[in-house]
Amino acid sequence: MIFGILDRYIGRAILTTSMLVLLTLVALAGIFGFISELDDVGKGNYTLWHALQYIFLTLPSKAYLLFAPAVLLGSLLGLGALASNSELTVMRAAGISNSRIIRAVLITGVALMLLIALLGETIMPKAEQIAEEIRLTALEERLSVKGRNGLWIKSGQRYVNISTVMPDFTLLGVHIHEFEGVELVKSIRAARAMRVTDSKSNDWSLQEVETSFFDAAQVQTTQTDEQLWSEIAGETGQKSDLPSLISVDVLKSLKGSTESLSARNLYDQMRYLKENQLDSRNVELAFWTKIASPLATMVMLMLSLPFVFASQRSGGAGQKIFIGIMLGIIYVLVNKLLTQLALANGMSPLISAALPLVCFLVVAILGIQRSA
Repeated sequence: MIFGILDRYIGRAILTTSMLVLLTLVALAGIFGFISELDDVGKGNYTLWHALQYIFLTLPSKAYLLFAPAVLLGSLLGLGALASNSELTVMRAAGISNSRIIRAVLITGVALMLLIALLGETIMPKAEQIAEEIRLTALEERLSVKGRNGLWIKSGQRYVNISTVMPDFTLLGVHIHEFEGVELVKSIRAARAMRVTDSKSNDWSLQEVETSFFDAAQVQTTQTDEQLWSEIAGETGQKSDLPSLISVDVLKSLKGSTESLSARNLYDQMRYLKENQLDSRNVELAFWTKIASPLATMVMLMLSLPFVFASQRSGGAGQKIFIGIMLGIIYVLVNKLLTQLALANGMSPLISAALPLVCFLVVAILGIQRSA
């Protein structure tokens, strides 16, 4: 029987304490986040209600980031309680081996891996997207809600639709519609738009541009490989007063962090960047980190076992739990450090994402062998 009484009993102890720890950590993160959002209340149409909505919708993202440390703390507390009550000792006296206890912990780990994968691929990306929509729409007056049809903004007398914002701020699927009164007079479609780095006016270069002119008699269409936004907007205004296509500050908030994207979205972005011979290291690193996140949950569980087994034979269980907590913090710091090293030194994103897991897995296995 895969899920026996022992598996359910140990699993319930781990799950209960892990969820309590996670709930506590997420609540604290939410409170601090809400305090931070109060600085923006009153700007534009951003109200206290908008701030509450934003914080509530970002809670799944906070839970995802805190999940592995919460599992480590929950496992230490849950299994530590069983050890302090001599329940693990009774199990071993009844003929249950340490390997059988480890198996029960790993089965619970599989369930937790599925839970974090489900959170990261379904709930978190959608909630994060809606949260950013609410915040940006309230703060930026010319920005409309981003739905299935992309982002809509008003730039001067034009309405601009952007399908996708890439991590390097490249805009994909740009459609510009110009009206005179209620009549559409011109429509511009560009495959992508990229910032002009040497422009002081925050200009944009539109590529693979197709322009359609509408009048009562006919529709004329022209095609160009590249066209500057300043050339389009400059047709009806002075260059010094040209409206920006979209501000960089809005893009920074819009694209969000790579951690909030699903693995599928990251893979699509990575493939696009490679096909267009663009730098894809940031997205590759985020993709492999996303893949490794559920495995980190299992490693955190295994990392707690040496301290729990050792506490059965010696005192100082609180000290061992503290050391285990510090190991969890070290794991997060090492993971972040290797991420920066990968970007700075050209390290393979796959190795950067896997190396912390492998190192701590080795530590966990050696610790289990010595303490069991």
